Amino acid sequence: MSFWQKCVVVLLAIAIFGGAGYFAHVAFRPVELARLQSIPWVKYVHPNVKRLKQAQDSVREGKLNEAREILVKALVLEPKSPVTRELRDLLGNVDTQIFFSKEPSPRKTEYIVNQGDALSSIARKLDSSAEAIMRVNNLDSTLIRPGEKLLVPRLDFAITIDLPNNRLVVHDNRGFFTQYPIVSAQLPPTRRSEIETKVATKSFWQNGKALQADHGMQKEATPRIDLEHAGYVLYGVGEERQASTSEIAVTTDDNEQTMDSRDANRPGQGIAMMKEDIADIALLIRKGTPVTIILKQSEAPDGKRSE
Repeated sequence: MSFWQKCVVVLLAIAIFGGAGYFAHVAFRPVELARLQSIPWVKYVHPNVKRLKQAQDSVREGKLNEAREILVKALVLEPKSPVTRELRDLLGNVDTQIFFSKEPSPRKTEYIVNQGDALSSIARKLDSSAEAIMRVNNLDSTLIRPGEKLLVPRLDFAITIDLPNNRLVVHDNRGFFTQYPIVSAQLPPTRRSEIETKVATKSFWQNGKALQADHGMQKEATPRIDLEHAGYVLYGVGEERQASTSEIAVTTDDNEQTMDSRDANRPGQGIAMMKEDIADIALLIRKGTPVTIILKQSEAPDGKRSE
């Protein structure tokens, strides 16, 4: 067979098999999402809805790391979905549970207590806090003994207070960690759309007075986090945590306190959050923790508001 005859055979083969392949692609390709959703008898379920259900089941079974893998995968593969906020809420809850448990994680360091160590010195050495170390290791007191093994959580977090979306997001160099709903905000007037500041102090208030450190975790006290920027304070209200950051209408009624005593514990200006959430946040931060406050939704280059 001559060279040209071979070329003709190859071209014919390409035409025949290529045409057959194209026909098969057109005839048997998967139905496009838009077409699928338009078919009345087909009920489309977004993949992230299924992943959310799988993660919820894993959490109920106590498989937190497995749940976290499912949630991270869902947010990476489909960052925008009907259940994105629910996925982030659950991921934050799982992250917090793992962080405050005795289970090792990349955010915790194993430390063997040496002679002369104290929780405060260990905390300074490993960028943590005595309160966080006690919480992670289920310690009832600050008493520790040489040779004792501790898991020390690293508090290298930063905070973004996203007022347009009513949420406070905690993150670190690994990315998103958790988020909490904002109940309300009353802040000094400003033309700025964003403020960079830091955590100044953490305290607990009762009957209009700051409590001593050893009384800070009393249930009836109102937690408060003061920022370096004047007039910007995070404080706790109410008793029950909201299920989702999309739910911000809350009641602050408290049968154990009168309205006057509750008002006495609240600053004139600040950002109100659920008391339980503020208590968690207080364990995740230290003096100097960086805080970004987004006051206004930024404008995208095309004039549309960014999400």
